[in-house]
Amino acid sequence: MLVREGEIGDALFVLLEGRIRIFAEDQEGHRFVIGGYGPGTLFGEGSLDGGPRTASVEAVSEVVCSVLGYVELKAAMADNSSFAMALLTELIVRGRATARRMKSLALDSVYQRLRALIAIEAVDHNGVNTLGPDWTQQEIANRLGASRDMVTKIFRELSKGGYIAVGRGEMRILRPLPKAW
Repeated sequence: MLVREGEIGDALFVLLEGRIRIFAEDQEGHRFVIGGYGPGTLFGEGSLDGGPRTASVEAVSEVVCSVLGYVELKAAMADNSSFAMALLTELIVRGRATARRMKSLALDSVYQRLRALIAIEAVDHNGVNTLGPDWTQQEIANRLGASRDMVTKIFRELSKGGYIAVGRGEMRILRPLPKAW
């Protein structure tokens, strides 16, 4: 665990190597995964104002991070307007992504969110789009803000319809998913 939601932070991190997962949890420990990220990702900025961290960050592989304390960060921003603008731009991009995500959670069905996730995350594997072993049904549910049972139900129906094949630690997309479920 690199950062814990609710803690007061004093540094900004830059992921140089490896993969991280950013998530939030409720009181019962249910996770909502904000996303998985690779090198170049900034995190820890959520407490730049002195408030508590807004999410947790865990390493999902070996990671190497550069850590910039807030005192050094403020000095770097004051001394280098290009750096300050790059950081501001990154925060704006993140804000837009968060707004899109919240809109999707509020207005799209679980199936629509699943369809969008597959469109973004599936990779070509020998001519077939797949979600690999890292994409368990629980991980997908966490990313969608849904229950694992709902994801299982959708997968079962998509399998019956010949749209996907689930097995051997991956999900293969056999043909384009229907627009509605």
